[in-house]
Amino acid sequence: MRVTGLRLENFRNHALTRLSGSDSVNVFLGDNGEGKTNILEAVSYLCLTKSFYAGNDRVAAQIGKEYFVLEGELRSDRGLDFTVRVTFDAASAQKKFLVNNAEVETLASVVGRFPVVILSPEGGLVTTGSPSDRRKFIDIAISQASKRYLDELLEYRRVLKQRNKILLDAKIARHDPGDAIEPWSESLVDHGTELIVKRREFVKDFAVQVADAFQKLTGEQETPSLRYLPSVDIDDGADSAAIASEFAVQLTENFSEERRTGSTLVGPHRDEIEFTINGLDLRKFASQGQHKTFLVALKVAEFHYLKEQCNETPVLLLDDVFSELDEHRSHRLLNMVGQLGQTFITSTSEQVFAGALESNSGAKRFFVKQGVVTNEEAGNFVH
Repeated sequence: MRVTGLRLENFRNHALTRLSGSDSVNVFLGDNGEGKTNILEAVSYLCLTKSFYAGNDRVAAQIGKEYFVLEGELRSDRGLDFTVRVTFDAASAQKKFLVNNAEVETLASVVGRFPVVILSPEGGLVTTGSPSDRRKFIDIAISQASKRYLDELLEYRRVLKQRNKILLDAKIARHDPGDAIEPWSESLVDHGTELIVKRREFVKDFAVQVADAFQKLTGEQETPSLRYLPSVDIDDGADSAAIASEFAVQLTENFSEERRTGSTLVGPHRDEIEFTINGLDLRKFASQGQHKTFLVALKVAEFHYLKEQCNETPVLLLDDVFSELDEHRSHRLLNMVGQLGQTFITSTSEQVFAGALESNSGAKRFFVKQGVVTNEEAGNFVH
């Protein structure tokens, strides 16, 4: 997939910006706060219906404006053209998403239709943050590749919310939730088991792709690994029936503690994914450079995973990813993404591209200042 045209109106720093990108690498240069990231954020809206940068649509509207409009012209690998339009009205807090002038039934139905991989400073929490950050990473990746997984995930969250409410209400009222919680427990096991099976399968296959990407980035013999640590204590080879059975048993065993805390203590919402390099816990022993390299390897692997699963080449968004990579790894990354597909990159420094993309005659360089974008086609990035 490629973004062939992009229009931003009243969006962040951009009063009105139109641009057409290269099918290869697009680099956006400028100081911090000028509007570079906003362009990548706009692509995120078109592909995922939301920003990777902020959770509130209202803050994405330009200061003093009551709405924003984003439009994109997208072309699939098969040559099919799509016009995608996102509008947000602050007064009604209503967001609309249209594909070829037809409003989609649900925003969730868009996920995976236009695959995208995003690497931004906020994404650094995947390797340094809490288990919820790692769960979010794999959920986004699998959801783009599997509508069934996304449906199960949304339903699991709905059931979990209701089950937690019953537990909390019972705690506050000091009564036994009794039979009221039973159907929610059964539903939690049903949907949760589906998530556990898919997550286990994903991490097992994905670990191989991460190791390959990591080696290509570093050229060294460091060995990264991923391990899925489900909240439900199960054997590695357990099938769906065994997982569901054990899940139900552990819910029963933890029920007294759940009544005390007013929350569900077992299930995929408490899973962990362990990252290591040479057998050492990434969070405890890795340098900043190793963290960034591991994160980039995760995203390159995600790109290949989505391309294979969706039968569509994802768009790759790299927001300020070079600050903690040395020159050697920066050049390896730039050469790698130049061969993957359409890529949007932001940077405050042009120097990081010195010599790295000279062979890429299709690359484009854009300059962003106060929400105004100018571009210069760049056969050579250094003059």
